[in-house]
Amino acid sequence: MNNEIHQDIYLEDNISKIPAIELLSSISAERVPGGYTYITPEDCKLQRGSEYNVILKDALRGQLRKINRYSYGGVENEFSANNIERAIEDLDVPLTDGLICSSEKIYDMLLLGKSYTETVGEGKMQSFNLKYIDWKNPENNILQVTKEFYVESKDKLHDARPDIVLFINGIPFAVIECKAPTLNVDLAVEQNIRNQQSEYIPQLFKFVQIIIATNKNSVKYATTGTPKKFWNVWKEDSSFLSDKLERFVSGRIETEQDKTLLSLLYPSRVFELIKYFVLYDAKVKKIARYQQYFAIQKILKTIKQKDDNGNRQGGVIWHTQGSGKSLTMVMLAKFILLELEDCHPRVVVVTDRKELDRQITDTFTHTHLLPVKATSGRNLVELISKKKADVITTIINKFNTAERLEEKDFSKDIFLLVDESHRSNYGLLATKMRSVFPNACYIGFTGTPLMKKEKNTMAKFGPLIHKYTIQDGVNDKAIVPLIYEGRFVEQNVDEENI
Repeated sequence: MNNEIHQDIYLEDNISKIPAIELLSSISAERVPGGYTYITPEDCKLQRGSEYNVILKDALRGQLRKINRYSYGGVENEFSANNIERAIEDLDVPLTDGLICSSEKIYDMLLLGKSYTETVGEGKMQSFNLKYIDWKNPENNILQVTKEFYVESKDKLHDARPDIVLFINGIPFAVIECKAPTLNVDLAVEQNIRNQQSEYIPQLFKFVQIIIATNKNSVKYATTGTPKKFWNVWKEDSSFLSDKLERFVSGRIETEQDKTLLSLLYPSRVFELIKYFVLYDAKVKKIARYQQYFAIQKILKTIKQKDDNGNRQGGVIWHTQGSGKSLTMVMLAKFILLELEDCHPRVVVVTDRKELDRQITDTFTHTHLLPVKATSGRNLVELISKKKADVITTIINKFNTAERLEEKDFSKDIFLLVDESHRSNYGLLATKMRSVFPNACYIGFTGTPLMKKEKNTMAKFGPLIHKYTIQDGVNDKAIVPLIYEGRFVEQNVDEENI
């Protein structure tokens, strides 16, 4: 073997792969509720049945029995063995419609479960929902990690061996490709992208939600189907890592790899990222960028604060153009509807132009949140007051009519997400909007907040919750910097005629 190749393999194993396995294994169930258990490649192979299959069937079978019960006649019952086996088979969606379509079907099942018919009473049949992941009690799930996960391709000519694979209840959810620190991390990105191609091992990636490329000093992450230019870096925007690095990294200096793996794969984070921060946008699978994640975290913390009248605190999200504001709004709506479902929240997305209203409606529709577009001010009030939709989109001028109606909704669990909140939100229409929903929670989204005394975005909506500026986008290479070079124009002056 070439000495340079041998050296790269040595560095890859000892400086990236082994430390990654050790770090994840140290987040064990004994130290963290629902932590990781290391499983050998040999044990994985025994559970898979063949090296083409990627589900750890014994683990999944046991977990389906453990976390699922259906209630009938006041008695808790286990699902039949036939339905447990059917659930395992159904989850392995064929790739006939392409990788992303299959991935979306699997994601829906992971999030919502699937109904199966059981015999109850005297031969009576009734359907009950079976779940693959216990989202309400994450500690009831099992997390496992393995290395050198050999997977056969369909023609057995393009087999691949991802460095590290992680599982929830036997279902692969993350893949990590490690490279030596002497190699560019983009090589790991390209290898992950190659392995998703139809001739390689797409049957693994249809289950996967988080994909990571690392060389110890540089780490990028993405999800299934993400093109190379959209792989992102993660930057921690909280105190989350302060105690964890000291707790789980010992005997060596912490690396960028340690920080990112803890940030993305720590058990509590994993369940949040998969449940709330993965979206399918017009057949494109997307995972949140760090500024979207932390903005939503801070919004949730803000709206849970209430004044003396029980009204929720609002505020401003200052995210520059190109930072994914529309998808942040979609993720926020998804988070609100799922996280606050006990208070039956409703989300109203307000824009100031027809084209923006159409764009934001399309974005929500593509992600299956199924918004209803208000056709008039009367229709807007009716949709809200009669609870005909969870997500409603409207143009701000609809409040001109709505304000004249006698009906007002005083609910404290209406959330108005106001796009381009630096425009159209300082005059009569903005006053009328607040008149129609006097107790609602207002969150303003803007790329250019106004700071003048007479027109101040923060004074109108509340305190600044989170910001991501043009400079942040440039630093993350998500935005191309604008460079202005003054042009020198040569001039000749006819002094005799002046």
